[in-house]
Amino acid sequence: IVCPRGPGLRRGLLHHPERMVLSTIDRSGLSISILLSGLALSSGLLIPAMQPFQHVNFRSSASSTRGSPCGARMCGIIAIFDPNLGASELEELTRSLSTLLSHRGPDEVGYVGGPGYGLGHTRLSIMDPAAGRQPLTSDETGSSVIHNGEIYNFRDLRAEVHEARHATGAGDFAFKTGSDSEVCLPLFDSLGNDVASKLDGMFAVVLASEDGKRMLACRDPVGIKPLYRGWSADGRTMFASELKCLVGQVEHVEEFPPGHYWTPETGYVRFYSPEWMTPLLAEEATEEVPLELPMGDASRVRSILRSAVQKRLMSDVEYGLLLSGGLDSAIVCKLMAELTDMSKIKSFTVGMRNSPDIMAARAVAEVFGTDHHEHLFTAEEAFSILPQVIYHLETYEPELIRSSIPNFFLARLAGEHVKVVLTGEGADELFAGYLYFRDCPDRPSMQRETLRIFDHLHNVNLQRSDRMGMAHGIEARVPFLDVDMLAEAYGKLDPTIKMHVDGKMEKHALRALFDDGDIPQDVVWRTKAMQCEGVGTDWVSILQGKCEEVISDEEIARAAVDFPLNTPQSKEELYYRKLFEEHFSGMDKFVHVWEGGCRAGGAPWENNAYTRAGLKNTQQLVHGLMEDEAATP
Repeated sequence: IVCPRGPGLRRGLLHHPERMVLSTIDRSGLSISILLSGLALSSGLLIPAMQPFQHVNFRSSASSTRGSPCGARMCGIIAIFDPNLGASELEELTRSLSTLLSHRGPDEVGYVGGPGYGLGHTRLSIMDPAAGRQPLTSDETGSSVIHNGEIYNFRDLRAEVHEARHATGAGDFAFKTGSDSEVCLPLFDSLGNDVASKLDGMFAVVLASEDGKRMLACRDPVGIKPLYRGWSADGRTMFASELKCLVGQVEHVEEFPPGHYWTPETGYVRFYSPEWMTPLLAEEATEEVPLELPMGDASRVRSILRSAVQKRLMSDVEYGLLLSGGLDSAIVCKLMAELTDMSKIKSFTVGMRNSPDIMAARAVAEVFGTDHHEHLFTAEEAFSILPQVIYHLETYEPELIRSSIPNFFLARLAGEHVKVVLTGEGADELFAGYLYFRDCPDRPSMQRETLRIFDHLHNVNLQRSDRMGMAHGIEARVPFLDVDMLAEAYGKLDPTIKMHVDGKMEKHALRALFDDGDIPQDVVWRTKAMQCEGVGTDWVSILQGKCEEVISDEEIARAAVDFPLNTPQSKEELYYRKLFEEHFSGMDKFVHVWEGGCRAGGAPWENNAYTRAGLKNTQQLVHGLMEDEAATP
């Protein structure tokens, strides 16, 4: 296929769930698309094409929309600040690199810039194509913003802007859209660097003045939305939603730390530092700080979590629910049922036939009356999509890759129906849900360990949730990680409540709060299963066997020579590493790897539940909602 190449024309790949699209995008934002199959090459990166698949729909219902003037912000952002490039050169480069983010927003590429800087934004239009088009620019000052995520308190912030301007006689700010992103502009012009601390939500934001000489980038407190920074000695600084945009463009790359803003004058500055984070902040400062343990009970958890769910129902598009069949997503489902008509909510589950997740999710969906959809996959299908998973996930960390495979199927399924989903991510970090906490010896160890794994969320669960979702145009919202919920779980709850002692199972206090007869008992008191475990009790071992078939003994023998950093310890790990190197050569040092090869490996006590290959005993995940395999023909 010959694609025109000339002034204003760029080649790029636009990902859709069942097709690959090659598009040429001109400066007006118009695109010409050509369907492809197989593999496609874009800017030096080999991108595996998506494959069609089948799923099961248990009940159909009419779609609905619900009300708010702000739309979902499924998008990718890229910003380039380079004093050595002119305006046309920056536009050309920014638009070209934006195509690598087109799966995050395939409908259009927005651009604004000038000499020395360029801001790019890829967007998926939802309902009102004109309402949220980015970059957004202030008519008053010429400042511009690009934003990925959601700002839940944008209405309150607009009211504050109105009151502050009237108090000084400045008059109203001329908002041009109902977008939540636009409120960043008057805040940037009036508050400067303090804009970041005003935002409540999940966000990656870059702001620039009209001449590009004043700028600010910031990322939400938890790192729900991704952001990377790259720089070179010649003065270039770049920001991007995904690592792939920075490959070959800069000399140095790093993940933008959550809860920080960055300017050329200040460098990184932490804007989110609640008292409960003191042990984590002390580690950053290499100081010894006494650990003060909270003493509160769980009486406020339910009301805080309900408010967090309500906040995340803000949308002008249809939203759904990722229903794993575990406790956490069932709780989100129950709270949604108190706030909206569940017959209009689509729920989604993936797994192997008769797997713990599939059977439990069916029971929850039946109780709450959702329009439930499933995709049943095989270990062979899981192995076949590994190249796509690793390309989008941008890691070689084995535990994360295993859990991302079912998440990929799940996002692909949901992406056929909705653009926004709620999930139960984060509850296991807040309430010590992982099975290795059974061996936790005391309250201080519990507090420190739950904080440790929370501090890594942006590199693991949240990276999985964002990348797999955005690969299929899905925005995932996480009520358990609301800032008020964090303050309660880490700053108020006595760690004793989270201990697995006296016969109490993991997350006992959370289970007890919602054991009121609505959620099926087999789900309320179901043993915690990580996503790669609950979708099937034996598929991981089959997957690992297939990896061993494609890696020779000679290759694993020289793994330490080929990969001296984070050397693969098994053929499975080596296969993942080789797939990573195909797309991200030289970027291996930017990947988060768990100490000991798994989350539990870094705990300060001996772990008897997990190895770097996964959960030791998967049979403990079997529950009463599953069919008796011996009795099944």
